[in-house]
Amino acid sequence: MSWVVRGQFSQVNVGLGGDECEWSAVHVDTQEEAEAWWNCRVNHSRSQRVVHTLWNPQGEVVRVLFQ
Repeated sequence: MSWVVRGQFSQVNVGLGGDECEWSAVHVDTQEEAEAWWNCRVNHSRSQRVVHTLWNPQGEVVRVLFQ
């Protein structure tokens, strides 16, 4: 089990040719690593809206940010 930091755009990227929103995730072993990745991801300005989610190893949502 690992900590997961995930980001998902709120709009479909038509240039990719699909109908799903683009997303990415980072899996790390410790809460400290997860917090560092969380801070890195949420402290940037964006031109699109993004939903950031942090899960603990038990699969529980620890934090959500709509940016």
